[in-house]
This record gives sequence, structure tokens and C-alpha cells, in this order.
Amino acid sequence: MAVCEIWDVRGRLDHPIDYAENPEKTANPKYTEADLQAMVDVMEYATNKNKTEQRFFVTGVNCDPTTARDEMMITKAGWNDTSEIVCYHGFQSFKHGEVTPEQAHEVGVKLAERMWGNRFQVIVATHLNTDCLHNHFVVNSVSFADGMHYHDNKANLRLLRQRSDELCREYALSVIEHPSGKKKPYALYQAEKQGRPTRDNVARQAVDEAISKSFTLKDFDRQLAEMGYRINFDPNRKYWTIIGKGWQRPKRLYKLGEEYTNDRIMERIRENSYAVKFQSFSEPQPQIKVYRVKGSLKNAKKIGGLRGLYLHYCYKLGILPKGRKQNYARLHYLLKDDLMKMEAITQETRLLCRNHIDTAEQLCSYKGSLETEMSALLQKRKELYSKSRRISGEEKEAVKAEISDISGRLKVIRKEVRLCEGISARSDTLKEKLQTIRADENEQRRKELMKNEHRRRSGRTNRPNELGGL
Repeated sequence: MAVCEIWDVRGRLDHPIDYAENPEKTANPKYTEADLQAMVDVMEYATNKNKTEQRFFVTGVNCDPTTARDEMMITKAGWNDTSEIVCYHGFQSFKHGEVTPEQAHEVGVKLAERMWGNRFQVIVATHLNTDCLHNHFVVNSVSFADGMHYHDNKANLRLLRQRSDELCREYALSVIEHPSGKKKPYALYQAEKQGRPTRDNVARQAVDEAISKSFTLKDFDRQLAEMGYRINFDPNRKYWTIIGKGWQRPKRLYKLGEEYTNDRIMERIRENSYAVKFQSFSEPQPQIKVYRVKGSLKNAKKIGGLRGLYLHYCYKLGILPKGRKQNYARLHYLLKDDLMKMEAITQETRLLCRNHIDTAEQLCSYKGSLETEMSALLQKRKELYSKSRRISGEEKEAVKAEISDISGRLKVIRKEVRLCEGISARSDTLKEKLQTIRADENEQRRKELMKNEHRRRSGRTNRPNELGGL
């Protein structure tokens, strides 16, 4: 079973080539370090000259891997290409344990030859660093034969997958015979893989809770309405749909899984009617621990500003306190929208607390200091790169180590600058959401008080009965 995808790359051509040919991912584990060092030289580019690595599963189609970038640039210059798209980066991933590295690379090279071999320059690199072996393709956006551009459209993607399937059948590998519709967005796939809450997960949680408390479809509808969802049981429609408050469009319930089809939901609700639940007349009361604290909290300093805003929002989302169990199905609909952004909000909160940033001015000042440091480090790294070209031996290794340290620090700075930008863009939105949530909670509390007051008054024992007495 091989999965294929391809996308365009804008900017520098050497970045996708360097990534595809990464020695840590293409190294052949069958050989020892001494054998690998003697077998082959590696690709050398302007950013990593005089550097030898291990043996790679790397092949060039219509180009030499060691000079691939230069050859592709010559092709672009020869045809006066000025497009923003410098190349295309694709992959072909195989089922775990189904192929050897040699077979995977052979299939990848044949796929590149059949797909682009007549007109385009291609680098094929097989990565061995994950459980699923996979090939990476770096395809020049311009044809060396006629100067025409490659087009990443649906027809070419279908052709790529078709030819990949043909090769898999030739090598007796499994093929996805009936692929299912649209692929899942990458962010959603990663969130589900890491166990983070998503819109679908929260909807499943809400449906499961509603079913567990329902004996009829009317009960089911009422329970979901309490959690901010509406169900459409229209008999003229084949599938029931669910829509949450704030959603742009409804979602068919069966797409949540096999347990959420129309028939299966009805079965699960009917099972509740047959079940007999036994409960004790009086549940044991939990033991309450009492702690005596000296002093007063009246003079305690309250955290406000950006820190207070983010900490309060994290509490509402269930991020704080740590280890707290949160029922995401009963969250306010505005909070549900940010469940997929929990990691980003957490990182921004940590930055604010770590640097004691409470105001927009403090945030702007901190971001400015980061950008100043980044400019100085970039200039210093540029000078070190220039120096490394003129020296050799131990001195050069020391310079490379210093460059590596600077690059590591730049990575941290760039991340914090992005977090600062995220805080600037998000803080006003969080404040508005919290105001709306507070207003809705107050309205809900008012309705509950009115309902309880109505029940209290209608249940008085001293009201006159039908005969006129007390």
C-alpha cells in the first residue's frame, strides 16, 4: 500500500533538496560506519562544502545528485523562468514492514522515470528513519526539454497515484482499491494522533453522553441541545446531521464512526430501556479535609493584564489546573473553537508568565529586544560563514560549532517572536470571548434561578386546595 502526495515549493531550491537528501534519514542501516564512509561521497552544496556523510538511497533522474540544484537552476536560466514556484516536493509512503529499503528506492526511481522522466529533472531519496519507509521526490518546476511548467493539478495527482499503484502491483505490494473521499486535514490528523481534543472528538463525547442519558429520540435531542448541539432527524434525508453552535455547516453523524449511524444510535438508545440500573439508597459521603491557613489573602497581589487574561482563558479551556479532567462536550461553543489551538495558547501563556509580561507595551519591548538580538546573531553568523571558507582543520570545526550554537539560539528567538505576534493578534479576541461567555453564564444562571423559584412557589404546602381549605 503506497500513499502519494505532491505540493509546490516557493523560495529557495536547496531547502527541499537538502531535506530529501538528509543523511540522518537516508542512511543505510546495513553497513558499519567504516564501510559507509568508504562507499560513497555525499552531495556538497554552498552551505555544506567539504562535508562527507554516510551512504544514501539517493538517485537523480536526468541530473546528478551531487549537482542537482545547479543543474535545475541552469535549466530555469536557460528558459528564462521567473516563476515563484521553484520546484515540487512529493512523497510515496509504503505500509510498515512491506518493503525493504532497496525495493522502496527501486519503486521510487521507476515511478519518477514513468511520471517525469521524459521532461523533468528529479531527485529521488528514500528515507529510512520512520517505521514506514517512504520516498521523497524533488521535481524541477521547469522542463529541460521544452521549458514548460509542471502543473500540480488533480489530473496529474491522479496519474501519479495510478502509476504508483501499477508499480505496487508489479512488486506484489498492497494497493488501496477503494480510497475514501477527501483526506483528513493534517492539523486534524496530528491532533487526533496526539490525543488532543478536536471538533469531531468533542462531538462524539457529546453524542455518547446524550445517548447514555436518553430513552427516546426526544430525550436525545434535549440532551444535545443542553450541550449546544442541534440534531436534524428529517425523515426526508437519508442521514441525520449534527451542528454545534458557531459551526458554519452541519456534519453527518455517520462520519463520526460506525457507532454513530442512524440505526446504531437507535439501538444504543433502546438498550438503555432494557437496562436495569441498581443504585444504593444513600451514597457514602466523601470525607472533607479541613486546612487552617494563617494570614489573609486580602493583600495578595492579583495577576492582571495579559498574564491574567491568558491564565483565566486556560482555566476556562481546562488547561489549568494541571491534571484537571474537563468535559469538553459541555464547554461554551466559543471555547470549543479554540480546542485545536490549545498548544499554541499554552506556549503563549508560558512566555507571558516566564517574562512577567502584563501590558502590550511590555510585549512590544520584549519582541523588539528579540529582533535586535536576532539581527546581531545573523550578522555574526554571516561573518563566521565567510571565515569558515578561508580556514581548515580544527579551527574550522570550532567555527562550525559556533555557527551551530548561533543557529540553535536563532531557532528559539524566531519561535518566541512568532509567539509574541500570536499574543498581539489573539489577546483582544480572547478578551471579547470571555466577556461573551460571562454574559451567557449570567443569563443561564438567571434562568436557572427563575426556574427554581417557580418550582419552589408551585410546590408550597400551604396553598389552598381545590376544596378551599389549607
